[in-house]
Amino acid sequence: MRWKQIRYRLEWLGVKALAWVIPRLPRRSCAMLAKAVGTAAFAIDGRGRRVTLANIEAALGDRYSARERLRIGRVSYQNFARTMLDLFWAPALARTGGEKYVDLVGEEIMAAHYGKPIVALCAHYAGVEWAGLACGLHGFRGCTLTQAFKNPLLDKLFTELRSCTGHEVITQQISMLRMLRRVMKGGLVGLLIDLNLPPSQAATVIETFGMKMCATYLHAILARRTGARLLPLTSEPLPDGRCRVEVHAPLEIPEGSTEQEIAQIAWDFFEKLIREKPELWMWAYKHWRIRPKGTAHPYPFYANESGKFEKLARDVAQRGAVRR
Repeated sequence: MRWKQIRYRLEWLGVKALAWVIPRLPRRSCAMLAKAVGTAAFAIDGRGRRVTLANIEAALGDRYSARERLRIGRVSYQNFARTMLDLFWAPALARTGGEKYVDLVGEEIMAAHYGKPIVALCAHYAGVEWAGLACGLHGFRGCTLTQAFKNPLLDKLFTELRSCTGHEVITQQISMLRMLRRVMKGGLVGLLIDLNLPPSQAATVIETFGMKMCATYLHAILARRTGARLLPLTSEPLPDGRCRVEVHAPLEIPEGSTEQEIAQIAWDFFEKLIREKPELWMWAYKHWRIRPKGTAHPYPFYANESGKFEKLARDVAQRGAVRR
């Protein structure tokens, strides 16, 4: 216990130092540093590199050669080093004139729906931290859902970074009720749709790259209970230090769709974009921790069978059949 407290304090000091240094860097320098850090991390992080390459091979199959998969993995690391460093740079973004560093495409779409129930959807896409910050910069403020850190000392620091343009930040432990209230009052909430959850949590089963994923469906619950529009947001870091954030048109949800079907529609939107630019997705994350029994599709090496997953998959199928 004593060592854990010391380690948590050291982690906090390191992150605090980054939060002081990074906002003082010029934008181009921040982008160059992120590329160097990402390249080094991909070379050093053997375990993460193995997960990354296994994910790319399982999801994209023979579409890319081994050399191309290495390139996608390396650039993915670079992009997510940039995503994290850009989050630390956020206080500088929030200053007067920070809007020049973000190209917000589709602002008129957000403006047309702002003040009504909206759920902004993001995935683990490069630049995702600036997607929410950009909306706040342009006056579209709401609340965003994040995961709590194992180190509780980091929660306050990252909350301050993510809320520096006016958003409220809440963690998953208290998310459902607060988000429902916010959306029902015509508020804007944002969340990630590709969070991999254990079958025992608020999860459903969706098809992703030909594989089953146990994923969150909070956005689908909010849409069904409140009639909220689901607006996808994507982001892409640009070489000059700026970021392109795009607000897409609301997803078309057929009347009577189940929560699982809504979650699948949301994922299908992002999968198409990931296939077009795979280096923008975070492949180092263990997206497919569970594989169905008897599947013929080659899952990544870390995937395991689960009785709870099989039960969840049956329950999801049965609920869908009953509603039909």
